Amino acid sequence: MEQFLFQDAYLILNKNYDFLFIFNIIILIQTVLYDIVMSPILNSGLCLLVVLILVHVHKKLMLTGLVFLVTTLAGLAQDTIHLRTYFRDLKTVDVFIKGKKYDFLFDAGGGETYISPDIAKLMNKKIYGSSTGFRMDGEMIKYQKSDSISFRISSTEVFHKTAGVWDIMSILPKELPKLDGVISLKFFSNSILTIDLSKNILIIENKASSKEQFKTKSLLPSRFTNGLHGDELTILIGVPKYRSSYWFLFDTGNIGPVILSTESAVLWGLQSETSDSAIVETNAEFVIGKNILKENSYSKKIIYDGVLNFEAISKYIFTIDFKKKEVWIN
Repeated sequence: MEQFLFQDAYLILNKNYDFLFIFNIIILIQTVLYDIVMSPILNSGLCLLVVLILVHVHKKLMLTGLVFLVTTLAGLAQDTIHLRTYFRDLKTVDVFIKGKKYDFLFDAGGGETYISPDIAKLMNKKIYGSSTGFRMDGEMIKYQKSDSISFRISSTEVFHKTAGVWDIMSILPKELPKLDGVISLKFFSNSILTIDLSKNILIIENKASSKEQFKTKSLLPSRFTNGLHGDELTILIGVPKYRSSYWFLFDTGNIGPVILSTESAVLWGLQSETSDSAIVETNAEFVIGKNILKENSYSKKIIYDGVLNFEAISKYIFTIDFKKKEVWIN
């Protein structure tokens, strides 16, 4: 069937057009459509239709139209990102900046996209400003900024007007391999993202695939936060308890147990107000959407009601629509 469609295209095309040029257009469009249209016959038919439309337009407009079409279709394709194990449950991702590959930590609770000072200097970027972030225990993190940086992960490229400049190795054990930066949820802020940690993959969904994801999932109560300076991105998940909602940080970088604030643990009846211990082990059940999560947990002084961990997040598949600010769970 495909062969006949291409033959038809050749017969219909005006002789004034370069067949090799047109054939290359068909192959290029078909390559992009492969990730979107599963049927080979329909794929080829769409290619033919697009080419015929272009042929009847002035030849000088052809290339412009093609570039626009391919760019649009490429934006609709799914992109699967593979995570690699770094240390225990910490995961890294390959990030390309100006064609060079770097190792970045993937941390959903990281808030900002960070590059190391070494990368900023290598790119001759101006390092300026003073920004402040907080770790879950309230420890202050000071970092600076650089402007106009494009990051590519797999086939997805994202331009950041500003990115944080900070050495992630300053808080990690010295014996661990060097990391060049941090990729947080901010990178995906214009996408629909599926997180499946059980398979070590992230999927940037297209319009069709995201609809399929939403069909099999339920909507979670959530809050999207943007930090002290308005340009970070983290997510809090609402966990109901005693007719109140407690807001837990969605944090793949938490490789310990689920954490409750001491205030939450007291209100949940898991520890007494008179406890002098800084960390108290608890046995708690957490309602995550329609799911009951039974997970090792402990309480300590933190700046959130609670913090989900890698293990808890890996038990489910989450799809996040950043534009609509919605989180869905299976």
